[in-house]
Amino acid sequence: MRRIPLLFAPGIALIASVAQAQLIVGNDQSGTATIWNVDPVSGAAAPLYSSTTAEAKPWGMAYDGATDTLYWNNGSALYSSPFGAALTPTNLGTMTFNAATINFVGLGFHDGKLYGTRNISTEAVYEIDPVTLVATQVYVYPSAFDFGGLDFDATSGLLYGLSDTAPAGSSVGLYQIDYVGQSETFKAPYPAGETDIDGLAVHNGVAYYVTDGPNTTQAFFYKYDVTTGQSLGTIRSPFTGSGTFSAAAWVPEPSSLVLLTLLGVAALRRR
Repeated sequence: MRRIPLLFAPGIALIASVAQAQLIVGNDQSGTATIWNVDPVSGAAAPLYSSTTAEAKPWGMAYDGATDTLYWNNGSALYSSPFGAALTPTNLGTMTFNAATINFVGLGFHDGKLYGTRNISTEAVYEIDPVTLVATQVYVYPSAFDFGGLDFDATSGLLYGLSDTAPAGSSVGLYQIDYVGQSETFKAPYPAGETDIDGLAVHNGVAYYVTDGPNTTQAFFYKYDVTTGQSLGTIRSPFTGSGTFSAAAWVPEPSSLVLLTLLGVAALRRR
């Protein structure tokens, strides 16, 4: 086997280090709020967008990997931005259901559609067309649940939600939601002492619980293994203020950078 010349190794390492997954989070704290890019390993947080207006204060958040688009909402208003080192929010308009304005407290994205949950009126999983912003009900779950955090694991296509309440005999925490089979399955608990967690991102079998803040009283986000239900540790929260809602989305490694890395390795091997 030919060895890659040491001269080129730092360049490859640099590309690989840039192409890492990212946990995107935000809350609706008063005053200036920020949507953050959080390194899931080191916990380092970089601001993507800050403002005192609603467009920086997400209730729910979702990522479309096919178009590299980040979606988020504040109440009934839906926003989007190409994903990058900074966000450029576009107000897409008002979401509706049966021709009436509707809000959502959690968002996920799957197969070209947004999905949302509500914690008032008819609590259900709704499918939302990201172009027309029209929602339809796909699963009206028992109202004893209170699904705030919502996300699809893009590696499996499964939908998960965080519930602050549960029917008698059930537990608060992470549930797998089968909106086709009309059921939910408990997967992992809340950490001891936590009763209100509204942000959720899930990737490759790991669930990231994102608290509302502030980080002086809710210092951490939490990681759980979906299969075993066991804790995988914590990530420090960057939120400086208290939010009623928090939101999260997982952005995987940029495919273009991964491809660049592979092409670079192939070229060096040919040398």
